[in-house]
Amino acid sequence: MKGDPEIIKRFQHLMREREVTQAELAEALGFSRTYISSILVGRADMSGAFLKSLAFNGWPIEWILTGKVDQWKERAEKAEKKLELLDFHVQRLEKLVQK
Repeated sequence: MKGDPEIIKRFQHLMREREVTQAELAEALGFSRTYISSILVGRADMSGAFLKSLAFNGWPIEWILTGKVDQWKERAEKAEKKLELLDFHVQRLEKLVQK
């Protein structure tokens, strides 16, 4: 991961999009500005603690690392549809049992 230009580019993109400076991000996450600068120039890896802090602050970690959009929303929607279908069948079974 160290120095991966694609990861750095995505991270920089998000920082610009969110209009956050290195100093602001460092303060919000509890890391030094020099550490964030080192990440952005490819001299340091994003540590697990740093990634965890980003995630807890709403940053899309999967996208930063892979360029792929988090799939959790899609999986949650599919699970919700399955639960609705299951509930429908349970209600039908209950009606049949009552007859």
